[in-house]
Amino acid sequence: MVYIELIVFVDLFMNYLIILSTGIILNRKSSFKKIFFSSVVGCIPLIFIYIIMNNIIIFLLNIIFAIIMAIISFGYKDIIYTIKNIIYMYFISIFLAGSLYLINSTFFPNISNQILSLVLLIVFSPIITYIYMKNLKNIKEINSNYYKVDIYLKGLNKYTLNAYLDTGNKLTDPYTHTPIILITEEVLNNYKLEKYILVPYNTIDSHGLIKCFKPEKIYIYGIGYRKKVLIGIINNIGIENAECILNQKLLERI
Repeated sequence: MVYIELIVFVDLFMNYLIILSTGIILNRKSSFKKIFFSSVVGCIPLIFIYIIMNNIIIFLLNIIFAIIMAIISFGYKDIIYTIKNIIYMYFISIFLAGSLYLINSTFFPNISNQILSLVLLIVFSPIITYIYMKNLKNIKEINSNYYKVDIYLKGLNKYTLNAYLDTGNKLTDPYTHTPIILITEEVLNNYKLEKYILVPYNTIDSHGLIKCFKPEKIYIYGIGYRKKVLIGIINNIGIENAECILNQKLLERI
């Protein structure tokens, strides 16, 4: 026997969790009333499941109500803003549904009691959602530290590199206080240095001298040009998908 009240409660609970998670991940401002009302509206398609048997129509109805839910919860600024909200809502719902199915089929395959299934859903859903949000936020924070940089050297040499902003890189020339970015010699593709200076460095586990030289200028995409900068050559970057390590001070001097 299927309890309609149980189905509505589960759908309402999942809608609220999905909308709340979307707002947290995307830093959207909303209120309890808006999220709850949106969750209630999201339960309306349940009515059509028992009336309309056409899967295409049901799918379109779900899309329409997802748009309505996103607008109720987070308002409407433009089409891109709304589409992004909807995409994240679907990502979270798909991940949550898949994870719950995996847990149920792996650890509780013989549970047929609907009340017990509801309890398990209420217990595991917030945990799964929290893990998903935490990992997604970590990925976003890491990706936000990646930049594209053009380095202009003498002789019309320009190198376009993937750079990583290392907030721990505060290396500067001790005399001129010029910030230093770090690259490997391989990136320069056998570029011959005419002049260079040796800059001392100290870390927790090592110290020494870094060979540095001055480029004509660099361009950090989304930030702008910087001329007061030195390039230090190191053996290994050690950061995935990064060919250059940026200095925090280059972004502060906007």
